Amino acid sequence: MQRDKSLLDRILLALRAEIQASMTDLQLGKAIGNVDPSKLAHHLLLLQDHGLVEKTPGMAWRLTWSGHDRADASLTS
Repeated sequence: MQRDKSLLDRILLALRAEIQASMTDLQLGKAIGNVDPSKLAHHLLLLQDHGLVEKTPGMAWRLTWSGHDRADASLTS
């Protein structure tokens, strides 16, 4: 599967905008639109590999400090 930088940014921005500070895979899928669940899962793992997101004990995704920095940078570029 090809890495989709646009999708990576959309995931980060969706997590940044979330009031609850974390989102499940299903919530993320709804927030970013029509994305194949396996593609979303793969890209979440890529973000996790890079230290930008992590899984919470409740099995939701949240931004790390570095993830917030990256999301902020994508808004200003």
